[in-house]
Amino acid sequence: MISQDKKEKQRAAARERKRKERARKAEHKKSCGAHTINFELFRGTRKCLDELMAAGGFTEQSELFTLLLHGAHRELLRDKSRFDELIKV
Repeated sequence: MISQDKKEKQRAAARERKRKERARKAEHKKSCGAHTINFELFRGTRKCLDELMAAGGFTEQSELFTLLLHGAHRELLRDKSRFDELIKV
């Protein structure tokens, strides 16, 4: 059986490891210029998002958004008319 003192030392070490991990991740995001965007999705837009995620086999929305943005940007650079067609409502 592990003593209370040893358990507390293990917990303290685990807290410190987690603190350092969070600090590393925060520094990495800062160095990469990461930004968080929050917005609301209404039912129809959410349905589109779900269908796109299923079609592409995505599990994370952020991955899909990133790829869509880069793909739209590529179209803009290649052929503005195709970009215009892509974003036409």
